[in-house]
Amino acid sequence: MTTNKLETDITLVNDKVRFSGTTRNIPEVFMDYFPPVGDGEGFTGLEMLLLSLSGCSATAIAVLLRKMNKNVGGLAVHATGTRQETAPFAFTRIDLEYTLTSSDATSDDLQKVIRLAETNMCPVWSMLKGNVEIIVEHKINAHLK
Repeated sequence: MTTNKLETDITLVNDKVRFSGTTRNIPEVFMDYFPPVGDGEGFTGLEMLLLSLSGCSATAIAVLLRKMNKNVGGLAVHATGTRQETAPFAFTRIDLEYTLTSSDATSDDLQKVIRLAETNMCPVWSMLKGNVEIIVEHKINAHLK
C-alpha cells in the first residue's frame, strides 16, 4: 500500500539525547549521539541517513533486476559518508559499494538498474542528489543456481 504521508514518532528516553523512534507497528529503533553528548546507544542521524539511502536504493535495484528476470542471490551495500569539518558537519560525499550475487546478471545490467534507482526509483537518493557528491562502485559475485 502506498500513501502520500508517512509518520514517525520520536521520544526522549534518558537524561542525555537517546531517543526511541517508531513508525507503524514496527519495533522501535534508538537514536543517540557519541559520548559525552550521548551514550552511543543508538544510531546517529547521519548513520540513519546512510541506512536509508542504502536500503532505498538496494530495494529498487533488487526489484528492477527481478523484473529483468535476473537472479538475485544476494545484494549488499556498504556506504561511507564523509562529513565536512565545520558545523553542521553535513555529508560532502557518500560512497556506495553494491555487491550483487547473481548467476546471470551482468555488470551492464547492474549499472543500468543503479542508474534507474538514482534517477527514478529511490526518493532518498533524489533528495540527496545535488547536495552531496555520491560515488558508486559495484561488483558481482557469480552464483550458481
